[in-house]
Amino acid sequence: MQLPQTVEYALRAMAYIANLPTTQPVRAHDLAAATNVPPHYLSKLMRRLVVAGLLKSQKGHHGGFVLALPPRYIRALDIMIAADYRPDPTHCAFGWGNCRPAEPCPLHPAWSKLNEAICTWAAMTTLSDMLVEGGLPAPIELIAASPHPEDGEVLRNARKRIVEATGKGRRVRAKSLSIGAE
Repeated sequence: MQLPQTVEYALRAMAYIANLPTTQPVRAHDLAAATNVPPHYLSKLMRRLVVAGLLKSQKGHHGGFVLALPPRYIRALDIMIAADYRPDPTHCAFGWGNCRPAEPCPLHPAWSKLNEAICTWAAMTTLSDMLVEGGLPAPIELIAASPHPEDGEVLRNARKRIVEATGKGRRVRAKSLSIGAE
């Protein structure tokens, strides 16, 4: 199952901020470079996350974004909702409206298990579950590592760790539930 691009970008940005070694604000431009999210797209997304109360925005020379709450209080579901995506356990993959066990569509048995797993994962997984041991390099370290951040080895490694931390290509655990690529 692939999540909408906006949700993936939101999870990347939030996981990156949660993994920074300091509570110093990160600028949107630096965050875009570190997470490989288009800057204009990210700016709009960051506003949604601020409005949702997940981030704080600080203006000025030393401004940027910081988490509004500790990572353990920010669920993947909160991030998904802020990005305008709400997992729906009754969504019918066959297109018949809402699936019901009494009148199932042909995909209902398999789809309902997957859909329920995603809803459970989103509700039970927090940014704390996305923390990478040792954190991630601060944006200034990424940019200083290479005159061309898109070519820098440090930046490529950080991006890889962000993708891994947000569940792409690895097993993600939510209490007793486990979903992910095998």
